[in-house]
Amino acid sequence: MARLSGYMNGGGLNPTEAAFLRRAASRLRLRDPQEPANAVANWLNDQGHRTVPGGLWRGETLTRTLSNPRMAGLDGNGEPIEGFGESVLTPGEYHELLQNLSERTTAAPPRDAYDYLATQGTSACGECGFDMSGARVNATAGPGYRCLPPTATRNSCGKVRMNADRLEPALAEEVLADLLRPGVHEKLLSLQADAREEVVRLRTHIDGADERFAALRSVRQSMVATAYKAAEKATKDDVKACRARVRFLEQITTVPIADAHDVVAWWNSAPRASQRGLVLLAVTKVYVLASGGGRGHDPHSRLRIEWRTDLA
Repeated sequence: MARLSGYMNGGGLNPTEAAFLRRAASRLRLRDPQEPANAVANWLNDQGHRTVPGGLWRGETLTRTLSNPRMAGLDGNGEPIEGFGESVLTPGEYHELLQNLSERTTAAPPRDAYDYLATQGTSACGECGFDMSGARVNATAGPGYRCLPPTATRNSCGKVRMNADRLEPALAEEVLADLLRPGVHEKLLSLQADAREEVVRLRTHIDGADERFAALRSVRQSMVATAYKAAEKATKDDVKACRARVRFLEQITTVPIADAHDVVAWWNSAPRASQRGLVLLAVTKVYVLASGGGRGHDPHSRLRIEWRTDLA
């Protein structure tokens, strides 16, 4: 299970994440004027802050994260967790935030967060190349993909949108059709085997982190303080990057592609995470092109796909 934003794996506060979550919570606790959760999420994105998996913040994701009782060191019954340590929010701040969120009026009843097939770097704007984000045009609209508007720190164009119910079925059809092309299935099996081997290597490297940290600590007294801190940070960053890579690879190593024709039947009932794994295995990037033909325009013509099997 992914760690909770604001905290480190194994417990303890993540100072950087805790700081921006506290600022977000402060903005959400304001009553006059009341700031929409999506606006606060966009502000976090503009500042360069990301979710634990590395995606963009959305209003629903932000409020769900801050509504977790562990934000205030509380258990599911609202009781303090013994020995929890420093928390992102105080119990008072947490309860004030929950009260404010519960009093907010919305044009539509609360909805479950939509699980997008091709966000978090899989899809990009065909105009500017910036990653597409999952978003809804308004409270009553269905889920969609959009290129975020440009800001001082974001070089996006904000010109391209596409509804999820048009993009995702078209992408699925393209991926499944490509799987049946001669030679593609064998290449994907080879890519998947390579990914499994890389996962084994990375896990071995991660398991050796304690030994590397111990070796670094053993020479601490003979190192300049700044050099030691730099080496320690580099080691931590290396482990973090390896863990992120393992999470990515594990999405594609578990996709059952032993028989290409069986995959087509499997897709319709497969969990979203497994569908996403097949997409990640098959493509490097899906570019969403601007619409030129109105609502009835063929969604396939708006997708330009870079296939992994096209790579040398």
